[in-house]
Amino acid sequence: MNIGVLGAGQLGRMLALAGYPLANRFTFLDTTGHPSAGIGDVMVDTDRRHLAAFLEKVDLVTYEFEHLPVSLVQEIEEVKPVYPSSEAIRVCQNRAEEKALFDRLSIPTPAYRLVESADELEAAARELGTPVVAKSVTEGYDGKGQAVLRDPAEAAEAWRAIAHPRLIVESFVDFVREVSIIAVRGRDGEVVFYPMAENQHVDGILRYSIAPLPDLADSLQQTADGYIRALLDELDYVGVLTLELFQCADGSLLANEMAPRVHNSGHWTQDGAVTSQFENHLRAIQGLPLGDTAARMPTCMVNVIGREGDSSAILALEDAHLHRYDKSERAGRKLAHVNLLAPTHEALLERVRACAALLPEAPAPSFSFE
Repeated sequence: MNIGVLGAGQLGRMLALAGYPLANRFTFLDTTGHPSAGIGDVMVDTDRRHLAAFLEKVDLVTYEFEHLPVSLVQEIEEVKPVYPSSEAIRVCQNRAEEKALFDRLSIPTPAYRLVESADELEAAARELGTPVVAKSVTEGYDGKGQAVLRDPAEAAEAWRAIAHPRLIVESFVDFVREVSIIAVRGRDGEVVFYPMAENQHVDGILRYSIAPLPDLADSLQQTADGYIRALLDELDYVGVLTLELFQCADGSLLANEMAPRVHNSGHWTQDGAVTSQFENHLRAIQGLPLGDTAARMPTCMVNVIGREGDSSAILALEDAHLHRYDKSERAGRKLAHVNLLAPTHEALLERVRACAALLPEAPAPSFSFE
């Protein structure tokens, strides 16, 4: 198949790398004017003049980035199959719609309010109790479009800084760790689940993901599986879906947000799982049998942000796998990731710390089970 991908960044690049062994071809439609996939057939289309030519080339369409005009996805659906659907992207790119869906499916979330002015933001902060986090309802990712209020009096400043007409305000959660569940649903409704990962964020950017977790109760994995299955079935979803959650001290899970695509916290699956998230996404959208999601051994993904380390030194680490994106260095930019594997979590943590020491300005890794 010739698979059309909306977006042309590193996620699309990794989809293509996973798809070539299946004899797939890839055509990327970049709407930003700044493609970085460096692979496949890339069409830059900032004004939709080349959409017809793109659709003539491809058999079906998927996307690597959810911040797309819903109207564009709906227009494509009139001509070619799109997986996941425009309904999935509509919900996932709007935090208000997303929270309403969680509520409807009885998936617990942190307490929240929707506000449309600085005064409403201040009132929500007082009602929920500070600290609270305010986020733009649309367009925010990797910590962008967000502000933490530690006092209601900071509302006016936060409103100006976010500069968005509608915000969602969430109470802070006293969580033990941030986790994510990734699942895949095929065109026939089959669903498979990856082991949950623990994620460490710094300044809103993911730095480390580790899976499977040595202290995760089977019941908690099953709870997360149930939440994400409900979302998959409700949206009649096809492909990879990611649900980010907070695990609280009492063992409960609160949903933070979901992403309708392959996800940074699933990069560990490239080397640490029987079938990667990228291959399984392609299997799902093509109607092929889904692959085994079991972990081969404890694995940690280390993001390379801003500046790259010494590739030779990184690759000298035992069972280290470097995935570079062929991007120029820039503060806050995701340039690569390293997947590290080890037979035990103790050995894995030693390798993660050794890897972090080779990366400029990498934060110290810290996991809840240590």
